[in-house]
Amino acid sequence: MEIRRSFRAATASALALIALLAGNGPAGAGGSSWSITTVVSGLEGPRGVAYDGRGNLYVSETGKYFDIAPGPFGVSRTGAVDRFRLSPSGAHLVWSTKFDSLFDSAHGAPEVLGPEGITTFCPGTAADSCQVRMIESESRDGVNATTPGLSFSQIGHLYALNSETGKPTDKSDVGDQQYAWAAANASLWEEFPDSNPYGVLMTRDGKTGKPRTFVVDAGANTVLEVMNNGTTRVIAFIPNDPVRDSTPTCAAMGPDGALYVGTLDFVANLFVFGPGQSHVYRVDPDTREDFLTAGSHVWASGLSTITACTFDRSGNFWGTEMFQPNSAGPPGDLVRIPFSNPTTHEHVGGGSLPLPGGVTNGPGGSLYVSVNSANTEPGSGAVVRVAAA
Repeated sequence: MEIRRSFRAATASALALIALLAGNGPAGAGGSSWSITTVVSGLEGPRGVAYDGRGNLYVSETGKYFDIAPGPFGVSRTGAVDRFRLSPSGAHLVWSTKFDSLFDSAHGAPEVLGPEGITTFCPGTAADSCQVRMIESESRDGVNATTPGLSFSQIGHLYALNSETGKPTDKSDVGDQQYAWAAANASLWEEFPDSNPYGVLMTRDGKTGKPRTFVVDAGANTVLEVMNNGTTRVIAFIPNDPVRDSTPTCAAMGPDGALYVGTLDFVANLFVFGPGQSHVYRVDPDTREDFLTAGSHVWASGLSTITACTFDRSGNFWGTEMFQPNSAGPPGDLVRIPFSNPTTHEHVGGGSLPLPGGVTNGPGGSLYVSVNSANTEPGSGAVVRVAAA
């Protein structure tokens, strides 16, 4: 089992494009109607971002790259989840919890995978009522199949973090369960078995009011629910075709209560057809359809390399497009799609959102976006605030 081919290729292309286009941190406005301001800098591969509605921003950092791997994989303890307190004077670090991180240089370019998606669920008013979940990439069984003997314990697991202290609690070995699922369904795709849990979303159940946790696996191509006992329930399989490894990366809950799942579709976007090959699928979390049918409903098309997604309070879908080409700057953009008209796409980055990896709603209609997410230059990652000018 290998690190997901699409992500490895993405990283190689990212570094080449950064070198050509001087993909440094964002500067200035993204367009006449939007301002982009750096909030946090000096991060190591920031991917997921989540705002809790109470002035706190959570960021997952995949970790550092080290050129010392004895084989396809190496492990470090440089992944992290951070909590920042936002204020008019800036973002202030409250705590940072370290996690396992995988680094790889065996396939042409450095890559780091570790803490990825992050989500918050805050049903009460007490200071400690927010629940935080983070998903780690890959799977123990998949990594060990390629590089036996590595010492790690967190790869592929879903973690709860105490919002006040950052203390982690292991909730599920999602990666190993999905690796086994992909092995049992190997006829679905030539690269199976594979697993790379990447996106996570907590939502409120419309009937019971209780939280539900969903994970999107970019390796197994599955949308799944993590049950209270840690087992996983596959809801949908996002399909591939002969040239397109769809690589689903995120899920956001729409105004209708369905999950909207974005895809990277890296090979099709950059090497075969050109930009505009990524999709957003509508998945009913309570569907009675089989997982193949449940993953077949396309809601929006014409996007490029989606890595994260959310809906704002007005019902607009927002997606980060890691490799959306820009004539005015490095690759990467943020796209807005009205829920009532998924054929309308508004790009707001203007070349000032290099290699975005995560997006979350902030106060006053703003959004927070992690940038330089696939750049392994030390400290090159950042989180920026995108707001109407």
